[in-house]
Amino acid sequence: MRTERILSSKNARCLILPAVAMAGAALSGCSGKHAEQKAPPPPLVGVVESRRMDVPVVDNPNGTVVALEEVTLRARVRGFITERHFEEGAFVKKGELLFVIDEEPYRVALDSARARQSEAEAAVRKAEQSKGRETAAAKVALDLAQLNLKRIEERRARVLLTRNAGSQEDLDRAEADRKQYEAQVEADQAAYDQAQADYEIGILAAKAQLEAAKAGVRDADLDLGYCRMTSPIDGRIGVARVKVGNLVGPGQEGGSFTELATIQQLDPIAVDIRVSSRYLERATQLVQKQTPVELTRPGVEGEEQHPYNGQLYFIDNFIDETTSTFMSKARMPNPHSTLLPGEYVKLRMEIEQLKDVVVVPAQAVMETESGPVVYITDKDGKVAIQSVKAGLTTYRGMRVLFGGLEAGVPVIVEGLQMIRPGMPVKVAPATLARPVEEPTKAEPAAEKEPEPAPEKKADH
Repeated sequence: MRTERILSSKNARCLILPAVAMAGAALSGCSGKHAEQKAPPPPLVGVVESRRMDVPVVDNPNGTVVALEEVTLRARVRGFITERHFEEGAFVKKGELLFVIDEEPYRVALDSARARQSEAEAAVRKAEQSKGRETAAAKVALDLAQLNLKRIEERRARVLLTRNAGSQEDLDRAEADRKQYEAQVEADQAAYDQAQADYEIGILAAKAQLEAAKAGVRDADLDLGYCRMTSPIDGRIGVARVKVGNLVGPGQEGGSFTELATIQQLDPIAVDIRVSSRYLERATQLVQKQTPVELTRPGVEGEEQHPYNGQLYFIDNFIDETTSTFMSKARMPNPHSTLLPGEYVKLRMEIEQLKDVVVVPAQAVMETESGPVVYITDKDGKVAIQSVKAGLTTYRGMRVLFGGLEAGVPVIVEGLQMIRPGMPVKVAPATLARPVEEPTKAEPAAEKEPEPAPEKKADH
């Protein structure tokens, strides 16, 4: 029994030792594999150095094309349309005849007005002649009375000089005659003054009648002219709203005038633009400088095409509280009338120039709860986070910084998802296109080594 127990224990040890040996071998093998593995290499990131440049502040508002001038023709006289001289949708020139309203009633009215003018002219001449005769007669009577008075005064003077030789009776008679003729002179003077006044009144009345007659002629002539309606501007005429034979004219008791057609000036053409209110302070300068405006419109497949270059010429000073924008207008050349009123367009206009500001690629700026930041590499080649004061302005993929970063600092723009602050990284120039002020010059392509000629197979 004992012998069997000892053998059993020996067998157990024999079984245990190989197992331990195998476990030890396994452990030694695992430790060897860990020792062979290396730490992962630092991630590769693309960097772009921050730099200084002049950046234009550009606004890209929406706009609506409108006619620079729009005129609606209205009938100013009452009558029937007798002629129409245009095709709907055609281009018309200033002064071109468009409609004719029946002229005959207005020719008759003009002839009557001219006849009344002639009568008034004759009345003026008659008044001048008759009043002239009356005034002349009064003047003759006045002159005669003054002559007689002068003679009586001379006789009285002689009587006074020879008083010692004359009688009192002669003196009294001369005095009486003098008083009589003085009264006559006063009466004739009053008659002459009245004749003069009557003359002036009569002539003025006759001339007033003449001026009224002349005004009647002018009114009749204007009414006759209104019968022939011409285009006041160069432009495209729309749909004719009346036909030949229609009765047109002002409504009863000063009502609305009949609309005939609308003409729109299309070259140049205007664009209504809604500009952000933050640019209102510069509005006057923008107009004074005739700020250039570039316009594009959607193409057939939705892509923007057809660039137009115009100038800003009007800015309103009223701000729309709903949109926080104000109205502005730009003038665009449109020689082929490809732009039409009512079109929706996109615009680009330079508001100002930011001089010598720091810029970085827009994708480098990360928005955090504490504000915008950029990731940079320090002198040890490790990632560092840098708070910056970033503006809203972007230009050709670059974003303007107003503080927090100087020019010449490597800023990480590629591989941002693989890094964290303090991590060592491998730096390489970013592969993104370089946004520059001027078009990038084409770089010469590297010369390729000539490929070896294919070997010829031996003929069998």
